[in-house]
Amino acid sequence: MANPRPREPRRQSQDAATKAETVTARSLALLAAFSAERPRLSLSEMARRANLPVSTAHRLVAELVEWGAVERVHNEYVIGQRLWKLGLLAPIRQNIAEIAAPHMQDVLFVTHNVVNLFVLESSKVLLLERISGTKVGTPFRKVGDPLPLHASAAGKVMLAFSRQDLMSQAINNMTSLTKYTITSPAALQAAVAEVKRSGYAISSQETGLDNHAVAVPVLDAMGYAVAALGVVHQKAPAIGSVVPVLRIAARGIARRLTSVELS
Repeated sequence: MANPRPREPRRQSQDAATKAETVTARSLALLAAFSAERPRLSLSEMARRANLPVSTAHRLVAELVEWGAVERVHNEYVIGQRLWKLGLLAPIRQNIAEIAAPHMQDVLFVTHNVVNLFVLESSKVLLLERISGTKVGTPFRKVGDPLPLHASAAGKVMLAFSRQDLMSQAINNMTSLTKYTITSPAALQAAVAEVKRSGYAISSQETGLDNHAVAVPVLDAMGYAVAALGVVHQKAPAIGSVVPVLRIAARGIARRLTSVELS
């Protein structure tokens, strides 16, 4: 007699695949609970941010710890070294950051300011790489920190030169970080128009007090920004001497990126 349910094994296989995808999604949600603002989380915090029952989170976090994706520090968890090492393999980290490094060193040598490299990530700019020396003071941000588009020099560069129309996103997230932060859509639009005209952006204590930044775009062949290169200091830098150095470095990075893409 023929099997009355010949497709049952296939359905079971599909059900197993769906279950695996669900477990994967839950594990990724737990990892996504971490952020630059909250790099250390308790189990209950991870569960809440991932919208999971604590019992489920406990089981999955134990597996993530065993694999090395997260590590336990006392009663909290942090991103594990194994996941961090995998992150270093991301093309954006390898290509742009490694290519930019020697040019950033040149900027540091000439300006004696902390040098930052930013890329666009969703509706913010992400600090991808930072170079500082012993004589430039304490850096304001850590690598991996996000900054808002409306309040940062790098963000204004992206608003002016990105392939995407980011202005609506920036206007919808105009949080005041200091009394100097731009919170008016009209003022932001005027500032971005000036960035398009001059080719550089400034931020004067808009993301933090005693935090002055200048940034220029790293442009692709079509004239769109793939990154923003800038310096930051506790005092307002001399635009006339800093901007030309940044532009030379940005053009050098852009040429190297183009040659790598064409090779």
